Amino acid sequence: MSGWRAAVVALAALSLAACTAPVEGVPDAEVVRPSLTPTADQLPKAGQCTDTGLEALDCRAEHDAEVTEVGVLDGLGAEYPNDRDLRRAALPACRAALTAYLGSPDHDATRLQAHALWPSRDGWARGDRWRVCTVVELKPDGTRARRKTSARDLLKAAGFGTVQLCATASPGEAKDPGITACDQPHKAEAVPGVLALGNPHDPAPSLDQVNAKAAEHCAKAVTNYVGAPREDVFASWRAFGSQAWSEGYTSAVCYAEATRPFSGRLWGLGRNPLPA
Repeated sequence: MSGWRAAVVALAALSLAACTAPVEGVPDAEVVRPSLTPTADQLPKAGQCTDTGLEALDCRAEHDAEVTEVGVLDGLGAEYPNDRDLRRAALPACRAALTAYLGSPDHDATRLQAHALWPSRDGWARGDRWRVCTVVELKPDGTRARRKTSARDLLKAAGFGTVQLCATASPGEAKDPGITACDQPHKAEAVPGVLALGNPHDPAPSLDQVNAKAAEHCAKAVTNYVGAPREDVFASWRAFGSQAWSEGYTSAVCYAEATRPFSGRLWGLGRNPLPA
């Protein structure tokens, strides 16, 4: 039976290399077998929503994915490619489509992720070369959130705070920063101003090169986010690491990190006391 494959990134992989030491990891892949066996003319269109399959849904109904772009996989041979080659062909384009769809490149600082879908082995054999790019919102526990509204232009329309990443541990030091809901006690908040580090076709930068670029950029981003320089809030950052670089994960995410855990938000805190 012909179906499709989805390349996904687990929430824990949102930041795969700390600013102090690299943490290995690449986006995972999973196989889903929908009831629909799509051909190119049966695919949903950009702006339509879907559930676990590829059947189009009204975005006002509960859904767990929204199509950002439908395109073609280029530069691959007649034989069915391995997962890594498929991800390298699909994910950079899907991440670019996500930036355009959300109206901002800051999605890496949120729980919104680009997922890529492509034909199964049987579909490939019959000549299918489509790719479907979707946006998925993940809960802090890594499961998919079910939305009833469209994500189009969400980050352009001041929706960043509704999907923002917050962490219970230091993003710059911990292997696992402990993603949590931002209304729960936490130590750090991802901030607008995701730093682009290069092109996936270029060599991945070293950790020292990432740190050199991120230090000044993130310090400014955190000061803008908080509204004033503070001794109890500082900048930290995480990047995805070299293994994911060729798949389009070419950014560093800046965090406003406090010297102790707190409740509430740092956004616009200014010189007011750090929340308890």
